[in-house]
Amino acid sequence: MNARIALVLVILAALAACGGKADVGDAAANPTNAASVAPLPQVAPAIIPPDEVANPTEPPSYEVAIASAAATRNQALERCMHQPQAVRTQCEQEANAAFADAEAGLQNLRGNQE
Repeated sequence: MNARIALVLVILAALAACGGKADVGDAAANPTNAASVAPLPQVAPAIIPPDEVANPTEPPSYEVAIASAAATRNQALERCMHQPQAVRTQCEQEANAAFADAEAGLQNLRGNQE
């Protein structure tokens, strides 16, 4: 136990002998020490929303249109799940057929059709 206390005292004495000011965190109060402290990073600018890129009068891109058609199909299939079993199969076939028609109609919107 005494050896530990002696070791701590030796370490503290060595640190005290180094001298110098250890308080670099108070740069505002000590202007002579402020130059040695790295400047704080600048705050990022406020986020500015981008301007509208697409013309709202033009049809949506293929990706947007096919995603909308798929969402409509998924909603129709969800409604079909609540139908009686006798009508459910026909309802699902109609939802799939409507999606296939929409997908076929959107092929002209696809880019890079090589």
